[in-house]
Amino acid sequence: MKAQTLPQEEFFALLCETLRAGGTATFTPSGDSMRPMLRSGCDTVTLRLPTGSLRRHDLPLYRRENGQYVLHRVIGCDAGGYLLRGDHQLETERGITDEQIVGVVVAFERGGKRYAVTDRRYRLYCRLWNSAAVFFARRALRAVRARLHRASAKGDN
Repeated sequence: MKAQTLPQEEFFALLCETLRAGGTATFTPSGDSMRPMLRSGCDTVTLRLPTGSLRRHDLPLYRRENGQYVLHRVIGCDAGGYLLRGDHQLETERGITDEQIVGVVVAFERGGKRYAVTDRRYRLYCRLWNSAAVFFARRALRAVRARLHRASAKGDN
């Protein structure tokens, strides 16, 4: 089957219709927020409708209040809704509700190899990459990189 490119609103309307009808939908996401797991424009994800409430490490596609569609990981929940964050991000998005959830990733393809979210390697990645120790190490490394960049920029003046 040949890949098609559709206008974004048309694409997401078709995707939502397919999922509501009980089907699955596969597409190639763009953006860097889910690196290193998903590479922009290279890897594909397969979604279905969620069966109940989302759990920690689930990867939902949701629609923000401004209409933007986003694919980020559940890192927890509180009274206001789900807490979500991209694997390549440090900021947590709060208050995402079940009504905003379009679908949830059940598998992804990377480098020609397909991985189900039940695969033990994927589950290990989720636990390690999203552990507190790795998160704080990523935050510290990003701060060091920013300082080095600023120092380099000052030296160029």
